[in-house]
Amino acid sequence: MGALLALTSALCYGIVDFADGLLSRRVPHAAVTFLGQLGGLLLAAGAALLLPADALVGSDLLRGALSGVGGATVMRFLTRGLSHGAMSVVVPVSAVTGVALSVLCGVLLLASLYPALPVVLGLAVLHEHVSRRQAAGLLGAALATVLLTVG
Repeated sequence: MGALLALTSALCYGIVDFADGLLSRRVPHAAVTFLGQLGGLLLAAGAALLLPADALVGSDLLRGALSGVGGATVMRFLTRGLSHGAMSVVVPVSAVTGVALSVLCGVLLLASLYPALPVVLGLAVLHEHVSRRQAAGLLGAALATVLLTVG
């Protein structure tokens, strides 16, 4: 069931990102973000009614609310980028940035290297080799992220 939900979520994100990119070129990106978040809230509320939780505490609601605010903020910047830039550049850069921020927050806020574990395993345990070309690509992606964020 978990894999099916993950695949469905990924499919929905892809469709919504593509539709947001097309729509944000025609109408203000703030309106696209608001309507997208409203639709997501309605979908989540429907799912909560169909799949009720066994127990719900205040910290769960707080984390959900913070997640919603963070998601809305990210979508605002994404739709702004999509309204001005090429979709083939904005979407991958935002995806890589989202993953990098998640790992960074996990390391800093949780005081744990658990989010970085796949990288450590890949480099140390499995003896994965990073070629000069791959290292240059990683540095280029990091530089592009900084330049696109600043500009």
